[in-house]
Amino acid sequence: MRYLAGLISTLVAAATLAAAVPVDSGDVCSGHTDSQHVGKPFADPSSCGQYLTCGSDGKAYTSICPASTYYDVALGVCSATAKASCGDRKV
Repeated sequence: MRYLAGLISTLVAAATLAAAVPVDSGDVCSGHTDSQHVGKPFADPSSCGQYLTCGSDGKAYTSICPASTYYDVALGVCSATAKASCGDRKV
């Protein structure tokens, strides 16, 4: 069951990634345009309800988590509020 929940979260994150919008990120993606980093989600430092990915063009792309979920740094996907690791990021 836990595997299924993780798989669903990953699929939701992938669908959200497809709708990513480029943002002015300063140098967030500087040095992260190789295949190891491009497309890999990471926490948006300003909001727990969204995450960033770096494109091969060096731009950061923001994606918004589905309703009632937040980006979970430990899992690398959007998950239920109880499992999210927001830290100091705005909820």
